[in-house]
Amino acid sequence: MKNTVIHQIEVSQDKDEIAKAILHHVEASISEASPEHLQRIVDALKPKVVAADTLVLAKKIAGDDYSEGNLAMLELANLERYYQRRRELLKSSITTPEVAKLIGCQAITTVHDRRKAGTLLGLKDNGVYKFPLWQFDPEGDDSVIDRLPELLKTLQISDFAKLNWLSKPLRAFEGRTPVEVLKSGDERDVEDLIVEARGVGVAQ
Repeated sequence: MKNTVIHQIEVSQDKDEIAKAILHHVEASISEASPEHLQRIVDALKPKVVAADTLVLAKKIAGDDYSEGNLAMLELANLERYYQRRRELLKSSITTPEVAKLIGCQAITTVHDRRKAGTLLGLKDNGVYKFPLWQFDPEGDDSVIDRLPELLKTLQISDFAKLNWLSKPLRAFEGRTPVEVLKSGDERDVEDLIVEARGVGVAQ
């Protein structure tokens, strides 16, 4: 069977279109990734020593189709979901100059200072910091949702993990997200949310 070379990867003709699609998604992910994220990808693709109980579980899930070679594809699929989630969370965001204009800062360095201090949440995306719009409130202290800076400082996790957690429904709050709890203004719920945040990222 004739083989096709795609970016120096040789694949059989019947897998040509699938390979092109995979490479397209990988290239898109790499173009959006920071050096730190690229290093995580490199680390994730290194051969791993898989615990025996993990292999048993994987075989139960995959059945006859299981092979240890599938682990790399599973990791790639997980990375795809990670970057898709990142894109979704940053869809309604504004840049540093836009933040400065919105909240009336004289200098964009003020925005960077607030991000570093943990009173604003911003993630670097393609070399530019993006700030989710939901955090801004013209009636809130310092132009953000009340108690948000306190919550951000309580969360001892990465900025992406903070954004992800803040946007996920929580069973303890009847399926509301932390952002929705903050915006409700219910002091008891907000206090409970701060307590919940203290346990996020803590090893069990």
